[in-house]
Amino acid sequence: MRIDVGIAKSEKYASRESGDTVELVERPRGGISVVMIDGQGSGRAAKTLSLLLSSKAVALIKEGVRDGVVARATHDFLFAFRHGQVSATLDLLSVDLQTRTVVVTRNAQSPMLVCDASGCRVEDMNTAPIGVYEWTKPEVRQLPMQGGLRILLFTDGVTHSGMRRGAPPIDFLQLCRDVLPQGQSAQEMADAVHAFSVARDGGRSSDDVAVVALAIDDIDESAIVRRMQAQIPLP
Repeated sequence: MRIDVGIAKSEKYASRESGDTVELVERPRGGISVVMIDGQGSGRAAKTLSLLLSSKAVALIKEGVRDGVVARATHDFLFAFRHGQVSATLDLLSVDLQTRTVVVTRNAQSPMLVCDASGCRVEDMNTAPIGVYEWTKPEVRQLPMQGGLRILLFTDGVTHSGMRRGAPPIDFLQLCRDVLPQGQSAQEMADAVHAFSVARDGGRSSDDVAVVALAIDDIDESAIVRRMQAQIPLP
């Protein structure tokens, strides 16, 4: 099988820096994890916060700490040093080759879009952001690693897009059906949802936007080659 990860992110319109940070890290026992942090607010302060928290989470993952513990420790770190006055959302998407599962650990309120052999669905989260309430816990979902699996995660820049222009709420199930089962690459899926969000804001995003897409596919390759690519436009 092949693990395919796509990431698309941009800053709020007229802002120089995005408060959303996305990191891709290799797991010490095999597999990969994607850490996505949305720091409170936007601009430089939010970026500083999200970088600080993502660095904490990435370091723990590299030390072999389990994902649920990573989320709790990152929350405890923020709560201890900002005294419950600053919040952030955390999404941790892992493909664990030891258990042959995909583990999604979240302290976020945006829904998760999933497509697998049973069809497309929207999975809502019932957990709070990190940093505000002392005993905050993450919500964890575990899915079998199988060909055809598609997962989409995004920050609230997508969820709230269009609201200031009076656009109707997003039909996430229809979005899931439109984007996930079309045989696109993970990057194409991430780009499609990002473009959808920006279009709802009339081309001027009202918040920072970050989208992470995962695709698991069956492949037939004689040579096993790992590839990573990043494209970062500069102002």
